[in-house]
Amino acid sequence: MSANSECNQWCSEAAMVEDLASGLTEEGFHVRLEVPNMGQYADLAAAKDDEVFLIEAKIRDWRRALEQCIAHEIVADYVCVAIGSVKVSPALAEQAEDSGYGVIHCRPGSDPIWAVRPRKNPNTWKPQRAAFFSTLKELDDEC
Repeated sequence: MSANSECNQWCSEAAMVEDLASGLTEEGFHVRLEVPNMGQYADLAAAKDDEVFLIEAKIRDWRRALEQCIAHEIVADYVCVAIGSVKVSPALAEQAEDSGYGVIHCRPGSDPIWAVRPRKNPNTWKPQRAAFFSTLKELDDEC
């Protein structure tokens, strides 16, 4: 994963999401920000080769991000947390690994990197996934 700009512990979540979106776009992903899913919004959706990554970004409250990720399991191939911090909490890494989620670490002065690689999500539900893709298409058509 690469990006041209930096994330650091003092940037806003919005700035971190913009950095991730820019880097993922450069890598050939189709990226959307603030995508509705199951009554909440994913901070970032990135699609490539018919696979979808839904990413929740946090500067501090990674436990909240893990809670938000549960709803994304129903539609996403890969569910991830992006954390803007000096280091990744071992508890976050362990809980993400146990859940199959990825952790993208935005380190001060460095490009975002995978701290934990996500596993392919086996919990998608086809009807909800189809509704999610329909919503993505509608958002694209509005642009």
